[in-house]
Amino acid sequence: MGKDEKSLSERELWTLKEFVENTLRKSGVVLMEMYGKGDRQRKFDDDLVTEAENHAWELISRKIKGSFDDHGFLNELSQENLSEESCPRFIWILDSLDGAASFQAGMPVWGISAALFEKFWPVLGFLYLPVTGELYSAYAGREALLNDKPIRVREDHNVDNESLVLVYSRFHNNFTSTFPGKIRNLGSSAGHMAYVARGAADACLLKNVSVQDLAAGSIILEAAGGEIRYLDGRPFHVGEFLDGRRIAEPLIAAPKGTSESFVKYFKMI
Repeated sequence: MGKDEKSLSERELWTLKEFVENTLRKSGVVLMEMYGKGDRQRKFDDDLVTEAENHAWELISRKIKGSFDDHGFLNELSQENLSEESCPRFIWILDSLDGAASFQAGMPVWGISAALFEKFWPVLGFLYLPVTGELYSAYAGREALLNDKPIRVREDHNVDNESLVLVYSRFHNNFTSTFPGKIRNLGSSAGHMAYVARGAADACLLKNVSVQDLAAGSIILEAAGGEIRYLDGRPFHVGEFLDGRRIAEPLIAAPKGTSESFVKYFKMI
């Protein structure tokens, strides 16, 4: 960040947080009108999902662009744009429908996620789950909230038969497991990370995801005392994937310093 540029003040952060939360709630109203209305004769209704994603994207992007001149969206920027001096100071990474399969099937865990980066550093993260009314937000590295109440990862790190790990949809094709607890897939990568952040789950496994899938959830998770790592223990940084590459290598999201306690129970096929 240049010497002539000042980061956002506390008042600006709060105002921006309130604005984005209201915008996500409005987009949730739009999506709820289409929720669960997929063609029952099709395993996945692409037309419904595309329409829903587009409606939510247009509403959110229009409101942000109309209110903030120096804000851009990652999916509208090329690699050349990102490296140019004219690159927007603030970049939004938006997933207008995380958990599309659940959405079109009428299952409840899906949402809208948004993450704000300033000069490629995380600032704010949001996840709104319209069906359950859960609105997660976080000031990067500081505090994570669920409906404006502080949340933290689980403090009991002992793995037993009541432990819960959330996994991705093709998990059974990639791993064998001796995990003594419960393994579940709820259908939303961002939702899984949020559940770890608020202590509802111990950890979650992720694979073949994009920066859109991870940006907001990682900010919320880290602010709540968690972290994302590769299975061999290397730290994972979302900012390294702003170029749009898929993240094919498996990841684990868990309370800081605990990933090894879970990884030892999972073996890649």
